[in-house]
Amino acid sequence: MTPLTTLPLPSRHEQHSSVLEADTTTARASSRCFFPGSRSVDLLGHAKPVPGTAPLPTRLAGSSPATKPERIFSTGTFTFKTIKSIYADSDEAVAAGKGVGINLIRRQSDGVLYIEKLVAVSTAIQQARAIAEIDALTQLKLAGAPNYINHMLESFSEPGAAFGSIILEYCEAGTAYSLIKRKILERQQPTEALIWHTLAGLSKALHFCHTGIDIDRFDRLPPQDWNTVCHLDIKHVNVFFTHDGGKNGIPRLVLGDFGCATTWQDIQDGTAKRTLQLRGTLGWFPPECKASSEGGWDGDYGMPTDIWQTGAVAQAICRLIMVPDMSFVMRGRACGRHYSNELNDLVTLCMNADPLKRPRAAEVARVVKKQMEVRGLVF
Repeated sequence: MTPLTTLPLPSRHEQHSSVLEADTTTARASSRCFFPGSRSVDLLGHAKPVPGTAPLPTRLAGSSPATKPERIFSTGTFTFKTIKSIYADSDEAVAAGKGVGINLIRRQSDGVLYIEKLVAVSTAIQQARAIAEIDALTQLKLAGAPNYINHMLESFSEPGAAFGSIILEYCEAGTAYSLIKRKILERQQPTEALIWHTLAGLSKALHFCHTGIDIDRFDRLPPQDWNTVCHLDIKHVNVFFTHDGGKNGIPRLVLGDFGCATTWQDIQDGTAKRTLQLRGTLGWFPPECKASSEGGWDGDYGMPTDIWQTGAVAQAICRLIMVPDMSFVMRGRACGRHYSNELNDLVTLCMNADPLKRPRAAEVARVVKKQMEVRGLVF
């Protein structure tokens, strides 16, 4: 068996992440890391550092796996075969060590399909971003995350390679983005049940990320010290669906792509302020924050960011738009005339321009559960 190896990673306090389109070596944005005052204290307690990443075994592949869809590779635990490349950057980007990609892979032992997310690791900045994502997914996995959060099987990289890999649950029923595109082509308005179902999945996922508590598992004690995970990149392309475990005749929602995630510990010790350079999408920032022209966050970010983006996903599906629109929120009709006052009110509240007035994930979940029960839907 190939011996286990680790990447030569910088320490957590030396790490940097990626900007929208290019890497920089320092975060120059004067952003503030935001959690809503005393609303978070009782849930967070005294945070502990995220568990360290396990050693990353080598794999039998070249430095540009996105360009080798026929390959068979071993992680040291399992052997996989690449079925097809779902997404890959240009060959030039791959050769420069800046490219990323997504492969559909099959585990050879049982035929189960997974997603291989390729992450650039050729620079210290890229390595730090990859490790931050793996740390967040590791913390959630070890804590028994519910099935509304994308499950990481393992992660690995070959020393000196331009790419590392994260093996993730495969969600075969598409994304909220593909749903919107399909409904536009069909000229069909999404049902209100679908929107409540979406809000239920996202609020459950976020409640666990923020507090470590699974709303559906009352038999478990809440964690004593939970290092809050903020996703910070919830948008239509990062909201997945799978037929496995669906409810109300609707596929199960899965929140994925934690490539921009940060934690309470990183916020408290200043790591997030130094390293959080966003790989995000313009138009999906809440009013209090935006992408700096120099790279990184300008403004406030934290749990209210996740709540605003949750409302924004619901609005995008309701209005069949690709970018959230605050003008509808300001008029108190985030979702539009096709939907109930209760749904419009909740999404409008989630997208409130004032982050201090947005509800917590638990509050969103309570409202969603009540409204779903009234409508005969399973929460």
